[in-house]
Amino acid sequence: MRSGQRTWGLSRSLIVLFLVAAVGFVGCDETPIPKPRGYFRLDLPEAAYTAYQGACPFRAEIPTYAVALEKPVATPAAADTACYLTLRFPGQRASVYMTCRGIANDLPELIDDAHEFKNKHEVKAARIRSERLLRDSAQVFGNLFDVEGDVASPFVFYLTDSTTHFIYGSLYFDARPNADSLQPVTERIRADMRHFANSLVWE
Repeated sequence: MRSGQRTWGLSRSLIVLFLVAAVGFVGCDETPIPKPRGYFRLDLPEAAYTAYQGACPFRAEIPTYAVALEKPVATPAAADTACYLTLRFPGQRASVYMTCRGIANDLPELIDDAHEFKNKHEVKAARIRSERLLRDSAQVFGNLFDVEGDVASPFVFYLTDSTTHFIYGSLYFDARPNADSLQPVTERIRADMRHFANSLVWE
């Protein structure tokens, strides 16, 4: 009787082992499906703006969810000719870098440099849309460029009063360029910077 119990116990163990092995073999036959690459979550708060006035010679309205960071210049003399402002969007992991320069009979060169930088994106750009800005009453003129595609900077712009001040700006994300995943945030920041340009007043 005890021998029969041992035989039944051994058989039961073999059956369980066989079933486990069979399930394992069936599972291995399935073709693995790679998971799509994930992207960080990007929050889009309600559009709202606040007044900005700092070291650079202009006033403008910036998004309430952006942080204005001023970069100190190297020398007092440099402060008379250039200042640097970064609009940091922490929730969107993006930054708009701006340089404000004084014009010293070199406006054509400054505009050419801005176009040259924009042209560097044409290799990867699906399309570049240009929008002229003409605010005669405020003496604010310039161009806004929507650079579409998997490019490093999807938005580039310059603003000037044509005699004294020149601002150049560009948008960057803290991520590898992917136009599809970043599109909603890119469109929002483009709209924010258009608001910035349309509210800018020289000092």
